[in-house]
Amino acid sequence: MNIIQVSNLSKCYSDSYVLEDINFSVKQGSFTALLGKNGSGKSTILNILMGQENIDKGECLIFGQSIIKDPYLFKNDIGHVSEKINFNYPLAVDDFLNRFGKFFENFDFEWLHKCAKELDIPLNKSFEGYSRGQKMQIVLLSAMAHKPKLLLIDEVTSVLDATSRNYFMTLLKNFSNEGGTVVITTNIVSEVQSYCSDVIFLDDKKVKFQNEIQGIPSDFRKIRLKSPDHPILLASGVRWIGVNSDGTQSYIVPESILSNFENYLEDKRAVTLEDLYIYHSQKDVL
Repeated sequence: MNIIQVSNLSKCYSDSYVLEDINFSVKQGSFTALLGKNGSGKSTILNILMGQENIDKGECLIFGQSIIKDPYLFKNDIGHVSEKINFNYPLAVDDFLNRFGKFFENFDFEWLHKCAKELDIPLNKSFEGYSRGQKMQIVLLSAMAHKPKLLLIDEVTSVLDATSRNYFMTLLKNFSNEGGTVVITTNIVSEVQSYCSDVIFLDDKKVKFQNEIQGIPSDFRKIRLKSPDHPILLASGVRWIGVNSDGTQSYIVPESILSNFENYLEDKRAVTLEDLYIYHSQKDVL
């Protein structure tokens, strides 16, 4: 079952398209990384899904219902987290959350307090009294505490330290394992590799690539070359990804073309999500 279905979606600002004819789907229980360069439209997509941005063309369905007709229909079913969210109220966070939680049918105060204690975050200060990382942790816990079916998380991992990032990625993975659905945008690609089940890559206003992460190794291979004149470099879809300690150059190559070439070194390292990000951010070697 698809929780999100986006069809031919376009978004324009000042006569310039930032998204053009976008198509993708997100299935229930998936943990999807939405990747792309800065300015590729990742945040715009999440804002559209939340009803905070209008659609210029196309359709977007959430839980089978059009968000164009009623963008706030699913307030109890969707959690949205962005570093722009700010609980700017002159109340202790605990008092504020007791009031905030009453807007949701299933807000779990006990669970939130348990997690805050595990993270060593006291909730007796006003929001402005916390560090940037602590603020983000409070916002994440609040979004998860109302027990949504879908979590949309926008560029928040960069403000978390390694310990809290691992804590929340584990929470999100458990959430998806229990049937919840997560869409997360991030520039720290390596951090989501072992947690996400699916990836969507945006480039040049369009969805350039969508796949299950477990399908990446079967679609691409990593090779090493000693010579810059190897004939495989003339093939379409071959892209450079770095230099190795032995002086060889590493490339990612579509699995389908490898049988046409020889005299290359197979790189035993698996293709990672970060490799895939680099691959789809670059042009061909030529």
